[in-house]
Amino acid sequence: MLWGATGFTGQIVAEYLNNSYRENLRWAIGGRSREKLLDLKARLALADNVEILVGDSFDENSLQEITTRTDVVISTVGPYALYGHAIVSACVVTQTDYCDLTGEVPFVKDSIDRFHDKALQNKVKIVHSCGYDSIPSDIGCMMLQEHAIKKYGKPFSKVKLYVLGVKGKPSGGTIASMINLIKEAKNPEKRSIQTNPYALCPASGETMPKQNIQSNVRFDSRIAKWTAPFIMARFNSRIVFRTNALLQYRYGKDFLYDEALICGRGFKGKIRGIMLMTGIWLAILLMKFSITRWVLQKTVLPSPGQGPSKDQRESGFFKVKLVGEDQNKRVDVNISDSNDPGYGSTSRMLAESALCLA
Repeated sequence: MLWGATGFTGQIVAEYLNNSYRENLRWAIGGRSREKLLDLKARLALADNVEILVGDSFDENSLQEITTRTDVVISTVGPYALYGHAIVSACVVTQTDYCDLTGEVPFVKDSIDRFHDKALQNKVKIVHSCGYDSIPSDIGCMMLQEHAIKKYGKPFSKVKLYVLGVKGKPSGGTIASMINLIKEAKNPEKRSIQTNPYALCPASGETMPKQNIQSNVRFDSRIAKWTAPFIMARFNSRIVFRTNALLQYRYGKDFLYDEALICGRGFKGKIRGIMLMTGIWLAILLMKFSITRWVLQKTVLPSPGQGPSKDQRESGFFKVKLVGEDQNKRVDVNISDSNDPGYGSTSRMLAESALCLA
């Protein structure tokens, strides 16, 4: 069941499922407005057997009535910190597997704290971040380390992901999630969760290595290019660290991971990196203050429900390279897609994650 089907990302997931699995998949679309769901079903010409399920994100009883009828829920209702808790709880209670595309560390942390033990008891899989954040990072790192273990007999102690190229535009939902994270950072407890690299890992009681997430423009000798901080590195790295912990530290307890954006060679590469970093921090600074945030929302930022057009999504792409290197040993993993990473690629990753669970 696709929960939040009438939202911007939900519609793209619905279209993908309908086009790719029309003949051999039993699925439903869900949300709070029957009228909007009926309109979506007609607009996408969904099959007659695609049911419509209506519930309320803040009414867990109504959600449990829905989740009892399905094996897997896909949730696209962000910001998840505001709208995502009850559907996770309903899935755990009714033993329904769940996946989403959140990039919100406090939400994932809260979900783990509240539901992990019960999910384990009920044999339910709750899988967050099944999109561009954080599948390339997480599965890419796993592929690299498994190959290193097979080829060299041990994993690499350091892995770094490089964004070689990316083209895509944000949606209003993504902007709303970013704004909510900025607001949450004013709370000291939430801020400490956002800044702790091991916030999503089970407590081990051991001293873990200091993770130096890149925060400035620097020349990287491994790829002989200038690099800048990647805006999603802090979130993706936490997912990778959690995977390592859940795998009983298969990558090692001294494992270091980071991500960066490639800017190019020479002086031009350095200047491009400085400009990119300046632009990102300026945007974050402007969104911290209510007045400038309001101006941005009214002028240049997309509203919830808005996002890149189909043509813009189809002209997007992403290319990333993960590099593991120790002494004279090295493994590279390349991952790419010819689609907007945040919506076209993410929608496919999310839908396929749900199908894997099913």
